[in-house]
Amino acid sequence: MPTQGTYLYSLIQRILNTKIHGRRANLTSGESGDTNVERDLINSGVRVALSDIDFRGNIREVSLTPRLMENQFDYALPTDVKADRIIDLRPQVTDYREEFETYSIIPPEEFDRRKNTERGIACIMNDDLTRYLRISADVDNISVQVSSMEDTGWVSFSASVQDSDIKVDQDDYIEGNGCIRFRTDTTDTTDSAVGIQSSNISAFDISDFLARGSAFLDARLTVADSGIHQISIRIGSDSNNYYQVNDSTQNDCSSFVTGWNKIRLDLQNKTTVGTPVDTAIDYVALFWSRDTTTATLLHLNDTDWGFDDLTLKRGKYYNLSYYTRNVWQDTAFALVENSSHDSYALLVQNDEFEVIMAKIAELASSYLRDYEDVQYYASEYKRLKDEYLARNPSQAGVLTTSRYNFQSTETEPNNLVIES
Repeated sequence: MPTQGTYLYSLIQRILNTKIHGRRANLTSGESGDTNVERDLINSGVRVALSDIDFRGNIREVSLTPRLMENQFDYALPTDVKADRIIDLRPQVTDYREEFETYSIIPPEEFDRRKNTERGIACIMNDDLTRYLRISADVDNISVQVSSMEDTGWVSFSASVQDSDIKVDQDDYIEGNGCIRFRTDTTDTTDSAVGIQSSNISAFDISDFLARGSAFLDARLTVADSGIHQISIRIGSDSNNYYQVNDSTQNDCSSFVTGWNKIRLDLQNKTTVGTPVDTAIDYVALFWSRDTTTATLLHLNDTDWGFDDLTLKRGKYYNLSYYTRNVWQDTAFALVENSSHDSYALLVQNDEFEVIMAKIAELASSYLRDYEDVQYYASEYKRLKDEYLARNPSQAGVLTTSRYNFQSTETEPNNLVIES
């Protein structure tokens, strides 16, 4: 059963009061009259200390989502990961690690160049404060490509798409030599589904994927907005006997975007219609759900819908360990980045707590214009930080980068420079 941390916000207030010589009232009702000053200083002190130090009390471990797979590069990154402070990617079964089951953290631009030729590398992608993890792995997994989405056997899933508008697009695609491109029927204002289907899929056995497998799909939107609710897949024997899975986010759990989206549909979340023959699956339907209540969200004029590379995969269970930035615990045991109530607890260990208190006292003394105490607590913070780091060096992986050294001569064959 979860228990609350020892270092309550109210305890921090009391300790801070002693460090600033009983003048805490000047923080809560000082010249500015801002009652948030004290809380802002305490939260800031915690954040500054966390940016300086990887505290062992802030290590978290979660299951990697989705499971680790070969040639599947995008994974969800927990929202509370501090900066790029990834500690380890390790198999759930730890008795033995393969050669490429030790991972180096590299810059995103290098990952894209090296992912198809190297294994055992990972990076964190940043896009407008949306972050996700990319991994190139060499693991045993089961995979089957259901369709390369380059054939002409696809027809409209409903009246939302005219069959004559379904074409192979050899210009804008993700895998192989093309994708399926289609446009919306501009007269269909009532159908909530926009998509395509095919009964010409080469028959395959889905048995290995039903319990723990996932369907991966590249899906293109002309415009991503609140009118697009979710994406769905039907896989079955025919249009009356199938499994259906829906999802409302991309593979990395981020929102849909204009252009290409990497979709993951976990078959463990399936619903079953009729009686599909698992060993002879040859029917697939792919469709978006759109808003039909608001004219501006109908997407009637969209001309650039697309689907590419439908593949089933079942990967290996992996754990991701990292340093978190969520170090406050509320009374419901939820973890957050900043304290907003006196009942919150700071989740750190005793020696870590003293380092943080020195930084809080330094910031509070600066606000009170007690510059002798500012100097003292700044020195104390540095001393405690150095002692802590000497005993507890960071476990986070070091970002390494390689670049081509164009100054190398023909007599210097080693023109790859490794930096960290």
